Amino acid sequence: MNMDFSAFDDESNGKSANFTSDNESYSHFFNAAVRAMVMKGIVNTNLAIPKVLLQAAENFEPELTDDGEWTWSYSKDANGNNFEIELIATTSSNEQVIWQMYVTNSALNIDNVLLFEGEVSDDGSSGYWTYYALFGNEAGNAVSQLEWNISSEDQAELRLEVLSDRNGNLGDYIDYAFDAPVKRTTYYNAAEDQLTEIEWNSETYEGYIIAPNYNSGEQACWNSNFQNVESC
Repeated sequence: MNMDFSAFDDESNGKSANFTSDNESYSHFFNAAVRAMVMKGIVNTNLAIPKVLLQAAENFEPELTDDGEWTWSYSKDANGNNFEIELIATTSSNEQVIWQMYVTNSALNIDNVLLFEGEVSDDGSSGYWTYYALFGNEAGNAVSQLEWNISSEDQAELRLEVLSDRNGNLGDYIDYAFDAPVKRTTYYNAAEDQLTEIEWNSETYEGYIIAPNYNSGEQACWNSNFQNVESC
């Protein structure tokens, strides 16, 4: 569930905090960073709680039921709330694993409600999760879907698609690809019908942005010191 935008975070890259004296020389990177933080916000809004709850399952042993289902039962705090969780995995006829997570929280008036479900290859290298709203007018409706394909530790592709308008992002999607050491993300803003592409090297930090409303839609590059350069 992870899309890494740490290269655009001052605390993570250890360099960009020193830019303030000459913003214009770093305008390409700054523009990319602002857009990357928008993408990060969309990812966190849709995936933060499911990610925390799913990762917690690693600390618990599953039980095999008479129906052939592997079931994890545990509790975990997320976003200031405590959730009772039942995570279920079953093998399908095509050797895929079907996953479902149900959550309970009496304070939120949630009782064994489906948070996400999906189908994953038996080695976990590809699959999808569909996430659902837990409460409010959209309770029970799909809010987003994450698809992934992992070729190796150094190669992965993910797509997050927003299926709900609860935060004004209906139809948006984010494609994220990692081909070590290069990372690329493409963000489609459905409301504006605009596509933005950002690519960066996770080791050197050099990269570029292509956006329809920046630099006349032309590729805008920066070097390993985050300074504007003519070409990548």
